[in-house]
Amino acid sequence: MRRVDQSGAHSSGVIALPPDDSGAISASLLASPEMAAIRAAAKRDEEEESLIARCLDGDVEAFRPLVQRYQRLAFSVALRMLGSRADAEDIAQQAFVDAFNALPRFDGEGRHHAFSTWLLRIAVNRSKDVLKSKRRTEEPLDHDVGGGEAAFAYDPSTPEANASSGESRARLESALLKLPTKYREVLVLKDAEDLSYEEIRGILQLPVTTLKIRVVRARAMLREIIESQGLTASGVRMMP
Repeated sequence: MRRVDQSGAHSSGVIALPPDDSGAISASLLASPEMAAIRAAAKRDEEEESLIARCLDGDVEAFRPLVQRYQRLAFSVALRMLGSRADAEDIAQQAFVDAFNALPRFDGEGRHHAFSTWLLRIAVNRSKDVLKSKRRTEEPLDHDVGGGEAAFAYDPSTPEANASSGESRARLESALLKLPTKYREVLVLKDAEDLSYEEIRGILQLPVTTLKIRVVRARAMLREIIESQGLTASGVRMMP
């Protein structure tokens, strides 16, 4: 047995933590929600790398799980960018076609969320192409857009608020479409889809500092539009 002096150091000079303390620290870290999320993300990334490798080896069906995993996300982003369900469906479908055709050039480089970031970059860029070609930045929201998939989160506190949430949601989406594209895209990704700034940086290819500034400005602009329409921001999940 190694001799430990009163200072807590081995005779070899290596500092020794008491077994109970070091064990408690390790167990706490391993059991934390943050570590669980990191492990889940790492597992997902490994699965996606494997699926992409199978696709490149000729297994076309290996791409299906990627479509199933991200089709809602791609559609949701395109819908909030464009305000048209038909256009959003076309964009989401084309984004997956583009991604599949470009798989030989895809390089995740061990980054987290590499495939989803790449896919959303394609979807956002295609959405901006539609906006440019149709000059739709001021168009009202299509009447068929509705439901939780096409709105920011609401937290109605009364039955009356709940009854009017559908109308409020449509007005919020309409307000979002009035934002300039560069502010709309960052707000969609940050507040609507709750992506991290690192993920958004990978999608929009902009510095994090620039993204944070745009988010602050976009929230202020959206709040002003919402209040001018008589819809208070308190009924909408506006991130601080």
